[in-house]
Amino acid sequence: MSKKKRILSAIALGMVCVILTVSVVLLLQYDDPLRIAARNSDTITIVATYDRESRTLTANQVVEYRNRSTHEKNTIKFHIFANAFREGALFPPVSDGEIATAFPDGRSFGHINVTRVAVSGAQSIPNIIGDDANVLAVMLPQPLLPNQTTRIEIDYVVQLANIAHRLGYTDRVVNLGNFYPVPVIFDEGTWMTNTYSYNGDPFFNALHNFNVTLTKPSKYIMASSGVVIREQTTDTTRTTTVRSYAIRDWAASLSPHFETLTRIVDRVAVNYYFLDDVDPLRSLETSIRSLRTFSRLFVRYPYKQLSVVQTDFLHGGMEFGEIVFISTQITEREEIDRVIIHEIAHQWWYGIIGNDQVRTAWIDEGLAEFSTLLFYDENPDFGINRTDYINTFRNNFATFARLVHGVGGTLNTNMNRELHAFSNQYEYVFMTYVRGMLLFVDLEKVIGHNAMRASLRHLAQEHKFGILTPDCVVRGFEQTTDLRLSLFFHSFTNGLTN
Repeated sequence: MSKKKRILSAIALGMVCVILTVSVVLLLQYDDPLRIAARNSDTITIVATYDRESRTLTANQVVEYRNRSTHEKNTIKFHIFANAFREGALFPPVSDGEIATAFPDGRSFGHINVTRVAVSGAQSIPNIIGDDANVLAVMLPQPLLPNQTTRIEIDYVVQLANIAHRLGYTDRVVNLGNFYPVPVIFDEGTWMTNTYSYNGDPFFNALHNFNVTLTKPSKYIMASSGVVIREQTTDTTRTTTVRSYAIRDWAASLSPHFETLTRIVDRVAVNYYFLDDVDPLRSLETSIRSLRTFSRLFVRYPYKQLSVVQTDFLHGGMEFGEIVFISTQITEREEIDRVIIHEIAHQWWYGIIGNDQVRTAWIDEGLAEFSTLLFYDENPDFGINRTDYINTFRNNFATFARLVHGVGGTLNTNMNRELHAFSNQYEYVFMTYVRGMLLFVDLEKVIGHNAMRASLRHLAQEHKFGILTPDCVVRGFEQTTDLRLSLFFHSFTNGLTN
């Protein structure tokens, strides 16, 4: 072969390699749903230190905020839910009936102190507003036009309460849920602000990428959202940096008492952190089976890790992005399994497929409960009879209705209510978890078992990394079944049936 031909051949081969490389890059860049979601999400970077003596979390937070609306903005609003734990809060994190259980060492309070705000380097005066000091309003030096981005820096100190809750500490663990200022969703010209509520989960968040660096005492093990990027230790401290892409809430739990189990499943690290679980291998197995079952039924779990944490927590469990809390108060094996399954189902319903938990809590809670039923269908060795399981929900709802009527009350079956519109926690639970579950059970009887699964998969695929509204739910089922189902849904959600 002549020199000229060798050169031409080398050039051609090089061009092929370049084309293949570019194709792979483009494929990864444009076809991976998580990458697309991450690229369309703002990034929150937090560098924080937890001090064991003062029980404080001192943090610097940077938000790369892009105006994704068609409105120019003069102010950016953030929820600061840590203020719900302060003394005198109008909307506290627990009801009067929960105080004794929530505060293991007596009543305790916490708060967030925002010490500095800067916008693109220019200092701004922290402005705390809202019905219950629950919103940080950041004034911009100049209007932020559509598609423009600004850099907001916030320094703050969170004083933790001694409480077994999403945010707080006990003598064994530190729970760090919803501690940071989170951008309020801006929808059709309206900031969707809301106060805290001990009814349900008062959160409605967009997707964010998170880079979090947390320094804590060296003996503390951290379970958190995100993949560990690096970790550095000294004689007294341990600093861990984690990264998450396109999740709705970042959270962590810290403890010097955690034991851990990990298994790699379908390229996902499933971690179980526990304090006193007598059968941790069973809990890990339940977590793995849940991940596999829901990935098969709905859409593939898109993240690299999932952490399940047994921690001191007032309620049965709580979901965050890539991590769920399971309460140490639950000791019965069947109930531990059920809570793990339900909370992992939330990684899909509210996590991957978002919804407004404040105003339409029946969507994620009802779907998480129904997904738990589907899990038992798919995993019969757990020994849960489908008919008995459904009848338990029906009987419990009937008992609740009798109790309400028995004291001369009126049963309000409207499910599309804000959290504060529920008269008490019992009404909230029965109208979102129980009635939400029964809605989907009865819908399955109408459209059939196979159509139900196909519809849920369609909803998950169409709305992954998006927001599921009541109208979206109705349209999704109508598209896959070719049936008119709006009246059926309205008969449940609008309270036309008892």
